[in-house]
Amino acid sequence: MDTKANTIYGDHVWLGGHIYTENDSMPVASALACAKGRLIFVGDDAAVRHLIGPRTVVTDLRGRAVVPGFIEGHAHLQSYGESLLQLHIRDLSRQEILKAVETAVKDLAPGQWLIGGMGWNNEVWEDPSYPTCQELDEAAPLNPVMLPRMDGHMIWVNTQAFAACGITNATPNPKGGEFFRQRDGSLQGCVANKAADIIKRHIPAPDKDQRIKALLAAQKQLLAYGVTSINDMSTDWENVCDLKELYEKGVYKLRFHGALRQAVGENADPLAHEYFLKCPEIGLYQDHFTVRAVKFLADGSVGAQSAALMEEYTDRPGHFGTKMYTDEQFYKEVKEAAERHMQVITHAIGDAAIDQVLRVYKKVLEEVPTPDHRFHIEHFQTVTGDSVERAKALGVWASMQPTHAPNSASMALRRLGPRRAAGAYAGGLVLKTLGRISCGSDAPVAQPWPLDGIHSAVTRSNSSLKPEGGFFPENAMTREQALKGYTIWGAYAQFTEQDKGSLEVGKLADFVVLDQDLMEVADHDLLKIQVLQTVIGGETVYSLDENE
Repeated sequence: MDTKANTIYGDHVWLGGHIYTENDSMPVASALACAKGRLIFVGDDAAVRHLIGPRTVVTDLRGRAVVPGFIEGHAHLQSYGESLLQLHIRDLSRQEILKAVETAVKDLAPGQWLIGGMGWNNEVWEDPSYPTCQELDEAAPLNPVMLPRMDGHMIWVNTQAFAACGITNATPNPKGGEFFRQRDGSLQGCVANKAADIIKRHIPAPDKDQRIKALLAAQKQLLAYGVTSINDMSTDWENVCDLKELYEKGVYKLRFHGALRQAVGENADPLAHEYFLKCPEIGLYQDHFTVRAVKFLADGSVGAQSAALMEEYTDRPGHFGTKMYTDEQFYKEVKEAAERHMQVITHAIGDAAIDQVLRVYKKVLEEVPTPDHRFHIEHFQTVTGDSVERAKALGVWASMQPTHAPNSASMALRRLGPRRAAGAYAGGLVLKTLGRISCGSDAPVAQPWPLDGIHSAVTRSNSSLKPEGGFFPENAMTREQALKGYTIWGAYAQFTEQDKGSLEVGKLADFVVLDQDLMEVADHDLLKIQVLQTVIGGETVYSLDENE
């Protein structure tokens, strides 16, 4: 019998690598083979050779480290893409931002909006006080300007912007939002949460061509970072239509897992709600497109003083932040999602918001029993009391962003005080109880560069190596844990662990080739590692050589 006639050869074979599989039964391998986008072999070089046929593409990895494709656990795909195309203000000083605005408005007609990308961060300025509309007025006297803060929960605007939106000193704060004011009661220039939404509604929305351009810009950068899958936290009806069109054309390679925003409740967008009633949609376009989750926002952020806290802000006596829902409102919307068999994902940063989410989740799950619900708390940022233990008892998943800890260190200490700050942004602390968490960036709040996230998780410092010694380093994660947070645990967070997150036979051939071994280099050299190749479904979708 001719056994060769019955051999299924690989479409592509990679050998000679140091492959971290994230499969406990075979943690390290040297060779992979795939056919029709899925792995048919994971093992050693000698054993893979029988899968090399006359048409098999063979790649010598030359000892390079390989890891499963990175799963970006929390990002806002559309706004990240837009931020890449808008006025760059990230990491700039106050004066540098004002100069950039002054230069940019020269190319605009009077009255035309100027929108900044994410985002300014007063915590890194010499003077960390909130900026004012008067500063922007001097730079842009004839144009409305809107500049998002780096956390996405506050914007900085000028007088022209307030006027264009009909907002005056007498305009009251909406529920769930705040127009920050100066001592005399006049508008200060910073606007948070639901109040910011009022202004954003007056800004012309991107047209389809602009939206598509942003999605493609986001994909290009994410693939260069080694990201093969993304959990999107702001999916709307336009995203669904645009992405399906791109997948049908074969130009979108990134795997997309979306969480619908404003899809349920009294204030739901009609088109998003209509689509919600048709969901979940799972594994469309050869496992590239899934929408099976609904996203809620329980509070704001510590940086915008809108995270809902049980104790007052240390630097703002009498202020406890803002809850976006009453318990009853939140319960109704979560229950509606649960009854439609949708995964529930909720942003909760302050300990009061986390407490509310856990109470409502418990009530809903008692009424709508869902054994494997994987409801999320996104950020889980201020840990107090027994919140982590309650989350574990309910089977609630924590999705956290390692770079937020060092980037927010000084602000957390000032706003929360040392006692509460010791339990803030505490990935390692939450992990000890829950056993696994997923990791992401919250892009465009931070860059969706997983190696930066792994570095921050391990060192509790940022890409500038600040703060020295790390921000409460006892809350660090090991490298092994951090890698899992961006791979196999990220897959569990979105119900895709049978298809991705580890390199095993039968799973999707999604992986990343690195120029250095992330388990061997010194801690801060993690930031020097480059992605050489990103592979999705056996196809090389990014190569450093081709992009230099």
